[in-house]
Amino acid sequence: MQRLLLLALPGLFSLCMACSDQPEPVPSRQNTGVESEVSPTVTSSIHKSELPAKHLISPHSRALFDWFDSLGVPVLNDKKYLQIYLGHYRSPTDEKEKPQFTNVFLLDSHEAKRKVFTLGMRTTTYSGDEYNMLTGELYRFKEVDLGDDVIQRLKYLRAIDPEEDHLRNFGKRTSELVELFILARGCYGNGLNQQAEDLIEYIAEIPDLQTGKPVGREGLKSALSEDMAKSFMWSTVLDFRDPEVQRREILQSFLDIVKYFPQSKYSTRARKSAEILSRMIQEDEAHSRKTTKSLEVMTPRERVAELIYQLRDQNGIQIAQPGSCDIFGDPRDGGMMHQKVPGKGSPATQLIDMGEVALEQLIDAVDDDSFTRCVEYHRNFYFSHHVIRVGDCCQIILDCIQPTGRRFDIKGNPQQAKAAMKVWYLGN
Repeated sequence: MQRLLLLALPGLFSLCMACSDQPEPVPSRQNTGVESEVSPTVTSSIHKSELPAKHLISPHSRALFDWFDSLGVPVLNDKKYLQIYLGHYRSPTDEKEKPQFTNVFLLDSHEAKRKVFTLGMRTTTYSGDEYNMLTGELYRFKEVDLGDDVIQRLKYLRAIDPEEDHLRNFGKRTSELVELFILARGCYGNGLNQQAEDLIEYIAEIPDLQTGKPVGREGLKSALSEDMAKSFMWSTVLDFRDPEVQRREILQSFLDIVKYFPQSKYSTRARKSAEILSRMIQEDEAHSRKTTKSLEVMTPRERVAELIYQLRDQNGIQIAQPGSCDIFGDPRDGGMMHQKVPGKGSPATQLIDMGEVALEQLIDAVDDDSFTRCVEYHRNFYFSHHVIRVGDCCQIILDCIQPTGRRFDIKGNPQQAKAAMKVWYLGN
């Protein structure tokens, strides 16, 4: 049913892909029985060539590659280079629909599964029956010549007018600087030292967005670190939207940003986020050890407390941009279309249903900085994303129970704000 709907809305695909990171398609499973162009037998047999002699690459480039290998990423030595067919659609730079592709390095292949490393610096596994959920078309894989691809890519990049092709990287979570550097590392690992050096020379001339001047070879590590940290922060924040991604996994992602990119401007945010998640995980463990009672047998006060605790799993959605995340777009409330579904609804909806009996406890929780599963942004095609907190949800719920439209400044003096809110909402 979902696939039929998607196929019926080709215009939506074009819009979605315009606002997504195209080199990082999200696989979705479907049993089609169609074989891909690269069979598991072929891809599992990776030719082992002798590693390139270190003196054939410049010391500066080799140092950059050694640093990259220390970031916990796969080592791209002797890895096949694949092209993945994503489907037929119109990208932001196209005048009409056409076949779209992305490239990856094959890390491992077993039976019908392929583990790959993307130019977006992500490790992803595809199975033989997966299709692009945005186009409804089966992914198809083909091995291509890495050296020839790099030569043609650089030829194209050097020939284009930046003003005419300014949308080329629209919506990508990973910068072209990082993508080309990963290609350079792949070339080095496959003995293509000349192509590796050509790529390093090219990216060293890419203008810095702040100064407009080329970053230069000596500035590459700093520029790459900043772009990589941003890319990982963006993806990690988006992980909150997926209930299947455990809090421990998200915590580790934040810790990795702190560990590998300590000088990045995103390091402080990652560290603070990790501290909150560490506390939340401890609270989850303590909560799971408590004697559990169903909401139906709890006292009203116990029920309100439990539902406020469960707001950490509130999973709303944002539709419009600019706009705000609708915390009531939770699947338990019928999703973004608010369709009628079985059950009593999400924790936020149940708190509203409890009415004024919940007001005092909601007010006491307006400064709870625990993360929810709701992500908000100004525009989804650049990094403006943040996670809505439990306290934010409490303020929204308060205004739903008593629609006054007034919002209180919690950040400055939470206790003073709470006292003012109790006078406003409770009259005391």
